[in-house]
Amino acid sequence: ASLASAFGGMNLFARSLGGISSDLLFAKFGFRGRIWAQFLGLFFEAFFLFGFGLVDNTQPWGVALAVLIFFSLFVQMSEGTSYGIVPFMNKQQL
Repeated sequence: ASLASAFGGMNLFARSLGGISSDLLFAKFGFRGRIWAQFLGLFFEAFFLFGFGLVDNTQPWGVALAVLIFFSLFVQMSEGTSYGIVPFMNKQQL
């Protein structure tokens, strides 16, 4: 039960962590910083998803769980970074 609640609890801080990182990079690099925050979130999301695919039955279950938790962390962070990009969308370009 505590392992399952870790994913729900992660939603509370990881999404805002993505928004905070997007805001910090925006303050330093402008809008390009927000795009980099989004890129890095998606890149590490893909990295840990690939790593999860490499876990097999010869490894302990804790390895799969750790990789899955990091994957989930970056999924939520990427969602948080997208909230920083949406206000800059131009209606005419959609």
